[in-house]
Amino acid sequence: MADEHTMATEETLVDAALVPDPDSDEELGPGDMAAIADEDVRGCRLLIVRRAVEAIEVDGVAGGAAQIACTFQPASGVRFVWARLLLRLTSPADVTIIDLAPREVREGEPVRFTVDGTGKIGVNYEFVEVGTEESVKKEFAVYHCSIQGSGAGTAVARWDFSENPHRRDGISREQVLALTVPVIGEVTGEVLLTARVSRSGIGGALDAVRDLVLGRGERRYPIRLIVPEPPSFLGRLRFLRA
Repeated sequence: MADEHTMATEETLVDAALVPDPDSDEELGPGDMAAIADEDVRGCRLLIVRRAVEAIEVDGVAGGAAQIACTFQPASGVRFVWARLLLRLTSPADVTIIDLAPREVREGEPVRFTVDGTGKIGVNYEFVEVGTEESVKKEFAVYHCSIQGSGAGTAVARWDFSENPHRRDGISREQVLALTVPVIGEVTGEVLLTARVSRSGIGGALDAVRDLVLGRGERRYPIRLIVPEPPSFLGRLRFLRA
């Protein structure tokens, strides 16, 4: 049950179209892999939803833990094979990320995030009985692609997503991400994305690809998180409880 110290109501932070990356297109030359036409990638989008923001204690000082979910939505006939998502914090001044997750996870296994008293995020693998899909969706995160995260101690969180090369089923499913910050109140930032979509070749032909970016002039999208006030006793709360 959420309370005034947890903002658990979901909010859409980014719902934006992706467009061909002109810089990448200029680098393609004779003999390179075929490019997917503009009209065939129209409809690719990035969706980022704030799942929850919770007040936490960070070495005796109020801070916040946020959980977001991003989904790479492909156009018909293509799949996302790789993406790099950057979340750059811009205010308060000099704000840095204490920790982020995942840094690396095993595919297909439910995990739960926890936060200790220093703001470090733990990733605990959980056993979940068959038939509890709805419970898994609400309480756990399950990853279906390779993820590499970095950026702790800086103002920029970076996650790289790569499809499983054996399954070749893309990275389009929802990916749950988390970070902690040593501040409360309004935290602003911007999202930058580079991604690659692919379309499988027919009859032994090579795959066609296209690199995409956010469809804005500056290739970035502003976001805002509100870290709620902590409890008066600053007790340690369970991270992102439902």
